[in-house]
Amino acid sequence: MSKRNDEDFSIEKAIDRLEEIAGILENSDTTLKKSLEVYSEGVVLIDACKKNLCDVEKEMMILTGKGEKEEA
Repeated sequence: MSKRNDEDFSIEKAIDRLEEIAGILENSDTTLKKSLEVYSEGVVLIDACKKNLCDVEKEMMILTGKGEKEEA
């Protein structure tokens, strides 16, 4: 993700979209091509969510000072 995309990223919106994707994949009328398309989108969203959560965790550790104690 570029810096611009990081600033625009919303984990809440990503989770909403992942729920939509799950519904599409569960629908037996969804074509194989469409399934692959939305599955790929889901993988990208999951990776973005993981990155976002890791970044938040790092920031929280810095703010609470835990990062310094564990590194020392």
